[in-house]
Parts: sequence; structure tokens; C-alpha cells
Amino acid sequence: MTRLTGTTTITQDTDATVTGITVRRRTFDYQGVSRYFFDDNPMLSYLLIALSSTFPEGERFFVHSVRQVRDQVQDPRLQQDISGFIGQEAMHSRAHEGFNDFAQALGVDVSAIVAEEKRVIEQVKARLTPRQQLAVTCALEHFTAMIATHLLRHPDYLDGLHPVARELWLWHALEEAEHKAVAFDVYQAVFADEAVRKRVMRIVTMTFLSRISYLTTRLLLTDAVGRRQIRRNLSGLRRTGKLVWALRHDYLRYYRDGFHPGEDDTQALTRDWAARLATPMAA
Repeated sequence: MTRLTGTTTITQDTDATVTGITVRRRTFDYQGVSRYFFDDNPMLSYLLIALSSTFPEGERFFVHSVRQVRDQVQDPRLQQDISGFIGQEAMHSRAHEGFNDFAQALGVDVSAIVAEEKRVIEQVKARLTPRQQLAVTCALEHFTAMIATHLLRHPDYLDGLHPVARELWLWHALEEAEHKAVAFDVYQAVFADEAVRKRVMRIVTMTFLSRISYLTTRLLLTDAVGRRQIRRNLSGLRRTGKLVWALRHDYLRYYRDGFHPGEDDTQALTRDWAARLATPMAA
């Protein structure tokens, strides 16, 4: 029998609880977690590592894109939401830096990927206008919100994921669902440019999916043991394909005139998961 170790701890910043956006400060101990922590499947494990390697710099970019136009937001409630959004994204960056350190300690070289992400994001900040940068954030936040909501509604997708890693991803999913409309509302308040919003989503879709596919394959191919587990890797690929297919309608909603992330009401769902995650589940 496999012994699952590792722990999580949580504190909640009650002063940062605003309009349903709560900043939760969580720490995760990955001691004893194996290299193939997702259902003993190399492909699925490297997929999560690939995603995590992009998150710290990506989350900081999201905050940057909102902050640089924040002074143009007049709505006091939206200003409160921005504060909660920034707090949650800061916690996500820190948590995934810890996860990336865990992967690095296992011998998975994510440091090079993190450095690449930083270089690319600095180029994006230099070349794109504030309108385009915020549109990029809106597009990527739609991706994260779609995936987050699906995982919260169908947590069985994470069956086989080590309890500590499972809690990390469910906590992240909860908070992505909580603040899913903040960047979008800022964009609408400041720019409200539907053409740019949709055009940027098309570009982001191609770059995001190709980048994550490339990084997952790159990590898998550097593992002489994992890359030979053909059946497991194909099973992981099919599992991922089912997730992508399940999200197709939610993705396409983004291109509708008048789209808003809040039209998919997830308040009851997030309240339920906030209660379930109020104390650490992993032990």
C-alpha cells in the first residue's frame, strides 16, 4: 500500500474578505509526494507541473494589467473587488512557487521554464498597450475560470491526485471562480472594446494551448522512465481530451456580444467549496 504523506495549513485574512473574495493564506508540505503524483501517471503529472511553472509570473502579470488602469475605475465596489483579486493572485503566485520548488527537488527542471515565462511577459508588457494587456488577462482568466468551475463541479476528475496536490488545485480553483469577473469588469469599465477582447482571445487560445502542450511534452521527454509508459500517457491524454471537450461551450460563450463571466452563477458552488476547504483536508 502506498503511504501518502504531506500536509497543508491555512489562515484566512478576514480583513481582505470583500464582496465574496477572500484572501486565504495556505501553505503546502510536499514531503513524501512522489514524482508521478497524479494517479501514478507521468503525462498528467507533467501537465500540472507545466501549468504551475507558468503561474507565478502569469499571476503577477494579471495583477500588473489591472493595477496599471485601476486609477480609472470609479466604482467603489469594483475597487474592493480589485483588492481581493490582487490578494488572491499574490497567494497563488507564492503557492505555485512552492509547488515548483517541489518539482525542482524531484529533478524536474522547471527553473528554465520560469525564466522563459518571465522574459516573455516582460516582452508582452513592453509591446502591448494597457488595453491589450488587460484583454490578455481577461482571456486567460476565462480559461482558468472554466477549468476551475469544471473541477469544482466534477472533482472526480482529480481522482488519484495526491491529497496535498489535490487541495492545492481545488483551493486555486475556488479562488479563480470567486474572482473570475474582476479583470473583465475592469476592462469593461475602462475600455469596453468588444473587438479587441475577442481578437485577443483568439490569439491567447492558440498561444496558451500550444505552450502548455509543448511544455508538458518537453518535460515528459526528458524523463527516460516516464516517456516509456505509453499506455499510462495515452490514458492521461484521453482524460485531458475529455476535459477540453467538456469545456467547449463555455469557451465559445466568450465570443458572444454582451458576454459576462457572471452569467454562469457559481456563488452557491464557491460557498460550498469555501466551507469544505475551510480546514486542511490533506494529512
